[in-house]
Amino acid sequence: MAKGKWYSLHVQSGFEDRVRTNIIKTLNQEGLLDKVEEIFIPANERVVIKVAGKEKAVLPLKGEHKTYEVESEDGKKVTFHIENGKVWAEGEGLKKGCIPPKPIERIGQKIKCPEVKAEAKIELRDKMYPGYIFIKADLDNRVRSTIRSVPRVLGFVSTGGEPVVVPESEITAMRERLEKGVPKTTKFKFEPGERVKIKEGPFIGFEGVISDIDGEREKVIVLVNIFDRQTPVELEFDQIEKVS
Repeated sequence: MAKGKWYSLHVQSGFEDRVRTNIIKTLNQEGLLDKVEEIFIPANERVVIKVAGKEKAVLPLKGEHKTYEVESEDGKKVTFHIENGKVWAEGEGLKKGCIPPKPIERIGQKIKCPEVKAEAKIELRDKMYPGYIFIKADLDNRVRSTIRSVPRVLGFVSTGGEPVVVPESEITAMRERLEKGVPKTTKFKFEPGERVKIKEGPFIGFEGVISDIDGEREKVIVLVNIFDRQTPVELEFDQIEKVS
């Protein structure tokens, strides 16, 4: 295939991974999967451990072997194991065991151990751009139309009716930030209603108006004109600058 370019796709927030799965399935059915090199969601895959409905631990899905043990008041134990992108449970003193008994490895899958009121679920956490995924593809008209037909896909981030190419350097920067963790930034003074320009990330060069500010998380919601309508985009303080 021709060397692909990166594009940003607006999808329904909270369904990023499901949309990615459905895009791959649909492209494969249409014989177009070889046109797409990669689909990237800028977020971390995490294993979320809950006991009695309360979140107790959040652990990386990938990497070296990790364990988390849960013990009930009557001495029953469950140890969750996480290694090489898989999660499984081993119990002591359980009558029925955990469900499912085999390892899980995909976003949204869950292991439940009712006898100790514990569960482990694979989730996407630390989303950098909720509601957006990035596709590296040879984006001809047929590929573009097929992707747009997938449920919960809202459309490509475009200008003048054409999808905007995201520089490879921006994708690399996103990966590095996810690996290192998003650094704290110096606070700047912004106000709701203020017009700003995006100076970093996949929406670089776009202008918009601040609709909301989260000073504690050092993030803002900027309304950007995408698809001829105002679309909220969450950004960090150091990703925007005031328009003079």
